[in-house]
Formats: sequence, C-alpha cells, structure tokens
Amino acid sequence: RVNKCFKDFTSRRNADRLVASGAVTVNGAVVAAGAMVFPGDVVELRGERVRWETLNYVKYWKPRGVTCTTDARDRTNIVDAVNYPDARLFPVGRLDKDSTGLILLTSDGRLPNAALRSGRKRDKKYLVVVDAVVRPEDVRMLRDGVVISTPVQRDRVDRVLTARTLPCEIDVVGARTLEITLREGRNRQIRRMLDAVGYRVINLHRTEIMGIGLRGTREGRWVECDEEEL
Repeated sequence: RVNKCFKDFTSRRNADRLVASGAVTVNGAVVAAGAMVFPGDVVELRGERVRWETLNYVKYWKPRGVTCTTDARDRTNIVDAVNYPDARLFPVGRLDKDSTGLILLTSDGRLPNAALRSGRKRDKKYLVVVDAVVRPEDVRMLRDGVVISTPVQRDRVDRVLTARTLPCEIDVVGARTLEITLREGRNRQIRRMLDAVGYRVINLHRTEIMGIGLRGTREGRWVECDEEEL
C-alpha cells in the first residue's frame, strides 16, 4: 500500500494524512488512501520523488527468438526469458525478435522513458552481416543518412513516418560486415536503412548501449550492471 512507502521517515498515521491531503502521487496521479503500488511505480510527495524500493538494473544478452514485450500472453516475452527473481523488470527500448545482443532491463520506472527521449538518446552499437559485399559508395550514403519509412503512433493513431535517418558512424570490419553506431532508434531502423541501399540483413547483433557492453554475460544470460556502468 502507498502509505508504506513512507515508513523510513514518518509514522503510518502521518503517511495516511499525507495521502488523504492529496500531497502524494503515483505515476503522476493523485491517489487515495489504501492505493496499491507496484515495482517500477514512481511515488512522489509534493513533487519530490520518494525512494521507496530497491532499484534493479540488468543487462541481458538476448538470443534470437525472444520478444521485447512484457505481455505474458506472448510465450516468447523477455520477462519470462530473463526470469529475474527479485523484482519485475521492464526493457529499456527494444531489439527485434530476430536480432541478438544487449538489452537493458530495470525496475526503475523513470529510466525507459528518460532514456528514449530524443534529447537524451545515446549511442547504440551494432555488428551487422549482410547478404552481399558492401560497396564504398553505399557506406557513404548510409553514413550521411537515407530516407526510410517507419510506423509510429501519435495520439494513439498509427502513422507512417518517412524521413531521412540521422548521420551515423559506420566501420567496415569485413566484406559483408559493418559496425554501425546509431544515435536514434526508429523501428527496425538498421534493416530498413540497408534495404534502402539494396542489402538484406543476415545477422544483427547489438554490442553496446550508452557505453555499456556485454562484458560479464553470455547468450541467454543476464548480469547486474556494476557501479561503473551505472
């Protein structure tokens, strides 16, 4: 219950008074006495966040076939795949079901939205194998940005966004292998970018997010983020 969120600094009776006065919000909404809170909920007292739970940050090497959804009806959902014992985790962003590599999960309700806001996005690095030898002129086009169409939802209405991708870093590490660093995250962006210049992605593997890599884990396994990564 929400009043238990204040047990470290006030009595239960006073916590009840605070809730009844309308000074307490959960996820931005004023709540009534007896309201329940769940892992990941943001509790605030007069606009100041209350640290009421231990926050968890995990990095996971997603194998092919796991879906970045919390929907328990999907048998391939990432929550069941990770099977974290101490809290309910939420993925930060997503990675295609057919793609592999790093994804972050957390019980911190602020992190997914904050990390995905355009002004706060950070580098994401991928190793990509395509179906043909990559031509230098195509690498230059990809670095400068190519026009792709991606589905978006605004005001609960599905739309298609057709726009040029932001400039990105690309290193050629093999005849058919590229290391691509993005600073945006449009739906299936790398696959659509390469399709725009005539290539099909055979394998897409994310190696890094915001300076956090796969060190310490292996395919299908998770580890807690360490102090340096946080």
